[in-house]
Amino acid sequence: MAIAMGDVSATVRGWLREHVTGDREVADDEALISSGLLTSLQTVELVLFLDEHYGIEITDDEFVEENFQSVETISRLVLSKHG
Repeated sequence: MAIAMGDVSATVRGWLREHVTGDREVADDEALISSGLLTSLQTVELVLFLDEHYGIEITDDEFVEENFQSVETISRLVLSKHG
């Protein structure tokens, strides 16, 4: 089943609201790690969620800051693994 970038981005933003920011919206291009918004532990939790939610496996090689800089980079990673 194909998934769209917008759907992945909405899922990631929803996870961030629920687990990181409270009710604050996060823009797709907002810095997550460099701003300190997303901690290393939260990044691990997000990876576990994405693995389970999308049936993918994010490898250690992919678990790098470049892939988790923003909602957009996370969504691109998920799409590259999913299809």
